[in-house]
Amino acid sequence: MSRRRQPAALLCALLALSVAASACGLKPEQRDALKAAGGSQGVAAGAGVGTTTGDSGLTAGGATTGGVSSGAAGPVAGGSTGGSTVGSTTGGTGSTGGTTGGTGTTAGTAPGSTGGTGTTAGGKCNTAGGDATGVTASTINIGIHAPQTGTGAPLPPSFQAGVALYWKTHKVCGRTVNVDFQDDKYTPPTARQVCEPMARRDFIVIGAAGTDQIQSCATDPAISGKVPYLSAGVTTNGLTGLSNYFAFSLTYAQQSDLVLKNAKAQGYGMKKWAVITSRTDNFKDARQSMETVLKNSHIPYDDIQVDATNDSGLQGRATQTGTKLATGGYDTVYVDTAPGYFVYMSQAASKQGFNGVYVGPGVTMTEVTVAQLICGPNPTIKANFLAPYPGIDRASGDFKAAAAKEGKGYDDIYWSLWGLSQALEQALNNASSLTRQGFMEALQKATLPGGVYNPIKFNGGHFGGTGAFSQKVNCGETEPNQTQPGAWDTIGGAIFK
Repeated sequence: MSRRRQPAALLCALLALSVAASACGLKPEQRDALKAAGGSQGVAAGAGVGTTTGDSGLTAGGATTGGVSSGAAGPVAGGSTGGSTVGSTTGGTGSTGGTTGGTGTTAGTAPGSTGGTGTTAGGKCNTAGGDATGVTASTINIGIHAPQTGTGAPLPPSFQAGVALYWKTHKVCGRTVNVDFQDDKYTPPTARQVCEPMARRDFIVIGAAGTDQIQSCATDPAISGKVPYLSAGVTTNGLTGLSNYFAFSLTYAQQSDLVLKNAKAQGYGMKKWAVITSRTDNFKDARQSMETVLKNSHIPYDDIQVDATNDSGLQGRATQTGTKLATGGYDTVYVDTAPGYFVYMSQAASKQGFNGVYVGPGVTMTEVTVAQLICGPNPTIKANFLAPYPGIDRASGDFKAAAAKEGKGYDDIYWSLWGLSQALEQALNNASSLTRQGFMEALQKATLPGGVYNPIKFNGGHFGGTGAFSQKVNCGETEPNQTQPGAWDTIGGAIFK
């Protein structure tokens, strides 16, 4: 995400709550998004961070899986709102597979690296014998929803360019991948409004950000059990029994023991923890899991459930929680709630002398804008969250080369989307056929090698995450293509379950 703010943007967003774009130093596209969001309410409008947790893409944390965007659209049915095309490094199937593929005329076996497409039943690139909605002889249409507008939207228009980068040089079965991006406006009802048309026209639907939006779409009767639905690992609420839902990274609950393991490795305090989570069913599993881990380790904690609803009372509620942190004797604070709530809360706690460390699961917090916003009012803040991918400080050469070729500056959102698109490509090439049934049946049994992300192993299930990376805030560093301090540094290697 390219968010280039002047240093005054932090105080402007957090203290004055102003969206006077010229005063805050926001980019033009951010000003447009904030105007569409309806003015100056909420930290996310002024700051560009969300107020529902679990913003990930198969993303990036948090980021979301793959996808290309070409313009947000309203919550109405209709055709694709554009999209970008993709190239190819993985091909179709030949009669014996191989590494260069070719066009198969009989049942194929292994996908090639540059090959064409199989044309008869049994080939990995075949569309016969099942539901091949969204697939043609030359294209594959993927639907992706995320908040692009609305108060609390964490994704500026530059999110679209980041999603498109990977697919410009990769194809699947010789087919161009077009991604139908729709704006879910950060609300579950609107998410369903955009997901349902996707279910009728796109091969796969992907939830890019927002735990509540992901859960709402995945459980929609128009999608549930019928249309492949992918996201980063968030909640398990209502998702564990769905045959069509697949999480590509560890859920919040699955990360609890890793959060504690990482905290111990970094030398964080174990005298008393606070466990701060949103007070909804979608965060109940994460809360119970983390508290069980602490209980088993004989670490005292307080359970603090918060209302992170994006409304005019958000700042006041978060400020009260910050006061509680500063006066409660906590040395470590687990956070799994909205980034906007976290920004306000940490600011209030710092003002009152809180010097503990914030920890938590990925993918909610490890985005450059969050770092910039928490560092601005408190450059000595300590925060260390997990993520399904390493930080921008570990960006690969092929990613940097692709960004340079496009003449674009890159950032952590580009990087996370690159990794998730890579995982989606592996999942598509793993399918026994280019039908929804062939894709889902094969994915449930799949082990995907990953790359940017850790390997993904479903082992007959639907939650494939295997590990996470530790990312620590660095208020003295400025990320690439940013003008304001605040970054996340990768600490060590992957931490596996």
